[in-house]
Amino acid sequence: MKGKFFSAALVFTALQFSSIINPISASAQGKASDDFVQQVVIPPEVYVGDKAQLQYTFNSPIDFFAQADPSHLSGDTLYINPAEQAFRAENGEFDVSKVSLHRNGMTYTLVVDFTAWTPGSIDFPPFDLNAYCRMTTEGSSVENLVSFEVDLEPLTVPSLSERMNSVGLRPPASPLLIPGTNYIVWTLIVTGVIILFLLGLILVKFPVIREAVYSIREKMGLLRNSRVAKRHLKKLLLRKSSDMEFARSWQQIMRSYLSARFGTSFSSVTTRNLAMVINRATGNMMSEEQEGSLMDLVSLFIRTDYILFAKDSIESQQLPREDHEAAFTEGERNDIVEISKSCIDGMESSEKNQEALL
Repeated sequence: MKGKFFSAALVFTALQFSSIINPISASAQGKASDDFVQQVVIPPEVYVGDKAQLQYTFNSPIDFFAQADPSHLSGDTLYINPAEQAFRAENGEFDVSKVSLHRNGMTYTLVVDFTAWTPGSIDFPPFDLNAYCRMTTEGSSVENLVSFEVDLEPLTVPSLSERMNSVGLRPPASPLLIPGTNYIVWTLIVTGVIILFLLGLILVKFPVIREAVYSIREKMGLLRNSRVAKRHLKKLLLRKSSDMEFARSWQQIMRSYLSARFGTSFSSVTTRNLAMVINRATGNMMSEEQEGSLMDLVSLFIRTDYILFAKDSIESQQLPREDHEAAFTEGERNDIVEISKSCIDGMESSEKNQEALL
C-alpha cells in the first residue's frame, strides 16, 4: 500500500515539475511568450520620408546580454547591427539606422529606428534575436545557440495623395507676400530710379557742379575773412594804445585782409603801389563802388603812414599845429575804423562783374 502511494506522489511531482519547465522551454526555444508582448510605433502614423521608431516589448527569462560583444553594451542597452538581414529592405522601401535592445529585469524592449521611403506595407521577416545579440566567437556557430524568434507585426505607410484624394499635381501657387510688401517694393524701385537719375545728372553736370562748389567755398572764405578783419578792427578801437601802435596795428589788419581777399601778399606793398597791385589782381574789372572803396582805403593808408613816419619831422612842426601834427585828432580813430569797415563792405559788394575779383 505504501509503495502505491509513493509511486503516485512521485508521478504527481514529476507532472508539476514538467508544467514549470515546459513554458520556459517554449519561450527559450521558440517565440516570445504571449502573456506580455506589445508593439508600438512612434509616431502612430508614418508617412514617406518620416523618421519613426518601432518599440517591441516582451518578457523572457533568457539573458540576451550574457554573451554579447562588450563593445556593443552600454549599461542595460545592447546595440545590434542594423545591417543584419532582417533589417535590410530588398527594394529600398525603408532604411534602418539603429537597432537596440533595452533590459529591465526580465522585460526587454527592442527598438528599431527607421525611415520609410515608399508607401505601402513594411514587413520585417522573423529573425532569431538571440543570434543577433550574441557575439560569434571562434569555434561557435549559430546552430548551437538557443534560438528566440521575433516576428514583428507589419507596418503600413499610408499615401498622402490617397488620403487627400489628390490624383493630379496642383498648379504652382503664387508666392505669399506680407501685407504692404508691394508698397515697399515699389518705393524701393522708385527710390532706386531717382538715385540713378541723380547720379547720372551729377556725372553730366560734374564740371558745373564742381565750379559751383568751388565758388561757394571761395565766397564763404571771403565772408569769413571780412568778418575776422572787422572783429579785429573793433578790438583795436577798444584797446588803449599810442597813435603809432594804433596805426601799425591797423595796417597789419588791413594788409592781412587784402592778402586773403585778392590772393596776393600785401605785407611789403607800399601805399603808392597799393592801388596798382589791386587793379592788377582784379584785371581792372572793379566796379565803381569797389573803386571808391579802394580810394578811401588808400587815403587811410596815407594817413596812418604819416602817423608812423612823420613824427618829429619838419612837416609835423608846421602851423597850424593841429593840422600837421603826427597824431590822431579827437574821434579820428573811430572814423578810421568805420571807414575801414565801409571799405571792406565795398570790396565785398555783389556786382555782376565781381567774379573777376575771385
